[in-house]
Amino acid sequence: MQQSVLNIAKERRKLIIGLVAAIIIVDAMVFLTAGSDIEEYTGDISRIGTVAGAVVMSVIIVSRQKLSGLFGRAYLSLALGLALWLAAEVIWGYYELGLGVETPFPSIADGFWIASYVPFGYHLFGTAKFFGKGVKKSTIAVVCAAAAIFLYFYVQAIIGVSELEGPDALVSLAISIAYPVFDVILLIPAVLMVTNAGKGQLTSIPWIFIGWILMAIADSLLGITAVTNFTGEVFHITMTYNATYLCFTAGLLWYNKQFIMDEKKLAK
Repeated sequence: MQQSVLNIAKERRKLIIGLVAAIIIVDAMVFLTAGSDIEEYTGDISRIGTVAGAVVMSVIIVSRQKLSGLFGRAYLSLALGLALWLAAEVIWGYYELGLGVETPFPSIADGFWIASYVPFGYHLFGTAKFFGKGVKKSTIAVVCAAAAIFLYFYVQAIIGVSELEGPDALVSLAISIAYPVFDVILLIPAVLMVTNAGKGQLTSIPWIFIGWILMAIADSLLGITAVTNFTGEVFHITMTYNATYLCFTAGLLWYNKQFIMDEKKLAK
């Protein structure tokens, strides 16, 4: 038993080091090229590459785990959500790099991003039933209240600073508000799972849930820049998205190693 705990701790350290190194390397390229002629290329390609890695890992898990049970369906939903994210990033990159449209908002990509909330919601609330055992009602109430307060002030800020004009202004504003609304809905179980993560050896690295927290931060920053027609540097937003996608990949790697591969070994 003690050896098993030590092995898990060792694997945890390796994953943390690998995740931190990956974030530093990828985001360093984005940071160092900020303001240069290739900024859009490194930004778009890095986001496509990092989310593609998460998609590949999710497909591997689905193929190994199959579709039975809560986790089979939940991780299929996660794979679908990640695939929609990848499609959105590819479309966004095509607009920017192929068509020369700077900050293509709103665009078809937004349709894919918004659609992804359905499968992601199924995954988050489904797995929360398992990982959320023991969460106190008082904690749930505090997190829900904090999320509601944040959403209220954020939406007010979005409306207050909006400088959108033209026929697409209303649609753009509606999309800018939709993102934080959906983010907050999924942020609640994510935060609860992170606060409850230390109670188990295998759930002590809730990278997918941490990824959702980073996603909410990135979406909030992007929403403000979109409605204010901000023209300054936004490389920090790209860096946050990259960290988000890499956290998802780390969570999938951990799940594959500790929940799927080890179970297959025991089955033999």
